[in-house]
Parts: sequence; structure tokens; C-alpha cells
Amino acid sequence: MLYEWKIAIRFLRDGKAQTLFILLGIAVGVAVQVFLSSLIGGLQDDLVNSTIGNSPQITVKGKEQSFENLSSTAFINTPKKNEELENYEDVMSAIGSISSIESISPSISGNGFLRKGNRNSSIIVKGINLELADQIYNISSRLVSGTSFLDANYILIGKSLAEEFDYKIDDILQITLPQGEVQNFIVGGIFDLETENLNSSWIFMELSRAQRLYNLGGNINSLEIQVDEPFEADIIAKRIQEIYPSVETENWKEQNAQLLTALTSQSSSSLTIQAFVLLAIALGISSVLAVSVVQKSKQIGILKAMGTTSNSASRIFLLQGGLLGLLGGVTGVILGFGLIQGFLIGTQTISGPLFPLTIERENIVLVIIVSTMAGIISSFIPAKKSSSLNPMEVIRNG
Repeated sequence: MLYEWKIAIRFLRDGKAQTLFILLGIAVGVAVQVFLSSLIGGLQDDLVNSTIGNSPQITVKGKEQSFENLSSTAFINTPKKNEELENYEDVMSAIGSISSIESISPSISGNGFLRKGNRNSSIIVKGINLELADQIYNISSRLVSGTSFLDANYILIGKSLAEEFDYKIDDILQITLPQGEVQNFIVGGIFDLETENLNSSWIFMELSRAQRLYNLGGNINSLEIQVDEPFEADIIAKRIQEIYPSVETENWKEQNAQLLTALTSQSSSSLTIQAFVLLAIALGISSVLAVSVVQKSKQIGILKAMGTTSNSASRIFLLQGGLLGLLGGVTGVILGFGLIQGFLIGTQTISGPLFPLTIERENIVLVIIVSTMAGIISSFIPAKKSSSLNPMEVIRNG
């Protein structure tokens, strides 16, 4: 094998210009693959993070039920409504054993109205355990003023809501419930969740205070969950239902079908482009080695006349293909890293990069292995051609 390595390297050195151009072609192709996979991956991560990064990826609710009261026709065939989650601590304990779950937060969601002077707006009151909800919404780190203290009648309101109604820290805020009851609260902090819809309608209050506000006793509306792998949210949701059949689950994939379609289309486009780039690399290596067989046919004939076997002659070209793929892959990764850095510098904004691009170690190894294998596979035809050369005929015809 050492002998074949020496011959393969010598053949590559003899055609320096030819070798250099094919290495450059492979490197450019690999660099495009590295840059494209990082670009699409970074774009998808940023899109997913901005959509569900700071929101529940799975929501656990009580099963829907209909109520019938045969003694009063007013309640017969009433519409279904979500049953409250009773003993939610037991549910949290039961599903908390799933290793893929990153955080669980009990939540109460209720409607209300905010009125001040001649201005009014519908709002959503979110009753939370701040410590647990912070793991999902990052509320404490998103305060623009005040503190994240939630207790008694202290609440947190969105930035847009505060601007619209001119609320400041320690102002009294009145919430009107759907049945007409009015209750007063104190503005303890103002948050910015970076989503206009949430900033203009959400109000956070302590979980037990929301339970009293909506007469829920010790119950809640839902459990909000984040998982380690967002794209496995539907699988984990099914596991939760298997563990605790008395609940219903929703996951972000069901609620964001259009986003999933867009992400799938992006991935398909990226894979298609990378497949054609890989095909171009393979054809380039194959064509160069095919020409090399013709150019080196006399040397191959002499080697075979001296005792080199057909298999050994084939391995010489397989090794050349592998070397070209390996060196081109390593050079392409370096060039791809340069392209990524150039993109990050070119798209830099005041707040930082437009979105992060990183090369994962697994992808680097995979790209180099794929380019090396492409080089070996594309050299099969030239290798077979070299093994079929008749040494006497080649030497006689020159």
C-alpha cells in the first residue's frame, strides 16, 4: 500500500496545474456547501427562535367536556369548554419525568378590559409562577422599568400597553372582568417581549392572585412547556398524553403549519443545491482522473510490466481520488469559514449580526468525509480503465 501511495502522490505532483485546479474546484464546491448549510441552518434557528424561542412549545390543558343539567333547559346542550386542570402539581410531577422536557410552568389565562379616561382595550391576564415562567418567557431580563416582583396586587404590563395608557411604575391600574367587576392593581414593572401583540395586551400577575380573580380555587388553565428539541414537540406531546390520558395537549407544530412548510422548503432547496454541488465535484474528479489515465498510460504499462497487478494499478487512482477529495474538503471548510465571517461582517448591524451563523463540528467532519468518499467513488471508472490496460500494447503504441 505504501508503494501505491507514493505512485499516487507522484502522479498528482507531475500534473501540478491540473491538480491545483481540481483542488480549487472541490474547495469552492465544499465552501458553498458549508456556507449554504450554515446560512440555512442559522436562518431556520433564528426563525424558530423568534417564533417559539420564548413561548410554550407544548401546552397541556384539561379535556373538553359538555355540561348538561336536566333540571334546567338553560344548561342543556351548552357549548363545550376547557375543563380546569385540577391537581396540576400531580400532572407536573407525572410528566416531569420525561427527560426531553426543559421547563414546565403552570399558567392561568383570562380575559379582561382596561379603561382609562375615554380609552379602553381588551387584555389577557396571565397568572404565573414567576420563577417557572421566567424559564420560558425570560420576563425578568426583558423589563424596561420597575422590578419583576409579583405579589399581592402588583402586576407587570407590556411596553405598548403602558405607552398607550400612559402608565408608570406604582400607578393604579383597573381591570374590568367580563362580568363587570372592577379590581385595582399596582404597576410593578413594564416588560418588552419583543412582540407587539403581547406587549399591547398581556398583563402578568401572581398565580394565586389570578386564581382568586377568576374564582378557580386551586386549579389552573394550563401547563406551558418548553422542550430540548422543538422539532420533537409533537412526539413529546404524544408521550405526555400516554402518561396522563386525562389531559389534552397542543404543540407549536400544529399551530404553525405554514412555518413548518417554509422550513421544510428551505431544507429541501438546500439539500438539492448541495446534491448538485456534490455531483459537480464528483464529475470534476472523475474527468481529471480519466485524463490522467490517458496521460499516464505509458507509466502504468511500465509498472504493470514490472509486476504491478491490475488491482494495485486501480488502487493508485482510487487513492488519488481520495486524496483530492480529502485535501479539497479541508481547504473548502477553511474557505467556507472565511465566507461565513465575511457574511457576518457584511450584515453587521448596530445590535450585532443579523442572525448567527456557526459551523458545527459534526458538519465539518461530515463534509470532509463526504468529499473524500465522493473522490473515491468518482475514481472508480478511471481506476477500472487503468486496470484493463494491456502493458505490452501500451508500451508498444507509446
